[in-house]
Amino acid sequence: MPSEDRVRLTLDAFARPIGAFRATLAATADEVRNYLATRQSSWEGKVARIGAQLGPLASGRIDVERFATLVEDHPEASPAALETLGGALAALGDLAGRSERLCVVELPAGGSLYEAVGGALGEIGRAFSAARLVSDVRAGRGKPGVGRTAAEALPFSRWTRAERRLAPPLVVRVQGADLRAAGLAEFLDGRQRLALVVEGECPPAPLARLITPGIFVLQSADGAGLDRLLAWDGPGIAALVPDSAARFAHDPGRGAAVWDRLAIESLPERVGRRAIGGFSAAQQMEELELLRSLSARPAGGEGRASAPGPAVAAAEATPADPADKLAAWLLSRVDLSDAG
Repeated sequence: MPSEDRVRLTLDAFARPIGAFRATLAATADEVRNYLATRQSSWEGKVARIGAQLGPLASGRIDVERFATLVEDHPEASPAALETLGGALAALGDLAGRSERLCVVELPAGGSLYEAVGGALGEIGRAFSAARLVSDVRAGRGKPGVGRTAAEALPFSRWTRAERRLAPPLVVRVQGADLRAAGLAEFLDGRQRLALVVEGECPPAPLARLITPGIFVLQSADGAGLDRLLAWDGPGIAALVPDSAARFAHDPGRGAAVWDRLAIESLPERVGRRAIGGFSAAQQMEELELLRSLSARPAGGEGRASAPGPAVAAAEATPADPADKLAAWLLSRVDLSDAG
């Protein structure tokens, strides 16, 4: 299947959460627009009122708007605050206007997968940066408009717990030789999902090293299993790989033991002798052996464990701190609990 078709297949599978995030951005932009219009009207009224109080002798002698900033009692209606709100609104509108393109990364041959994913998530993070700006204005914190009038890219490392559960999936088209997936572990937290559409030959088990108790890991040739990835209420990564690669699914919800969670559909019979993207034949074989060892049930092992996988939900159940609540305020207009 051509990579363009597989990208389309993956985007269709992710259509619901991507659409929900875009709807959130659009609804949030409307909220900010209305809030900004109200504060703009309030400020203009205040300037007019102070101008009337100063009287005709102040005309041409006193800058009424500047004078109004000295006696303001509502910081969220000041020119600086209005500029900050305008910057947040512009960022939200820009991100919403990109639609599904916001969630697609085209990695050129020889590029860094880690940097491309980090950059794309940072751009998505502009939405959270905008939310924080508006929250600061509403709460009267800091000096709005001074060096922070635009919502800047926000690296994933600075996202809160709430933000890591709100972000949409990301689809990355990558050459097999550039598929250094182990470095993506940093981004697999909250409810972040990544899908890698692989072009050309790749190591047989590039995602094996990402198998940990709470992460859904999928290698598929035709996209089978993407629905299960979306159903998992936690982080996950999938790779649409060529037929020559291993096909497996690690589903954290299937049990407490790793051999319960890991289902291997097929493994290549042998590994070639040449390196792929810097991964030697020995390294490729090590990843296959890792898969085999993880899926092997210990001698005398009991049947499938009844206990679920790791309690990721327990961590999420802890009360959110105030920063989480503020950051999520704007992006909570659409219910994402069943976004898949």
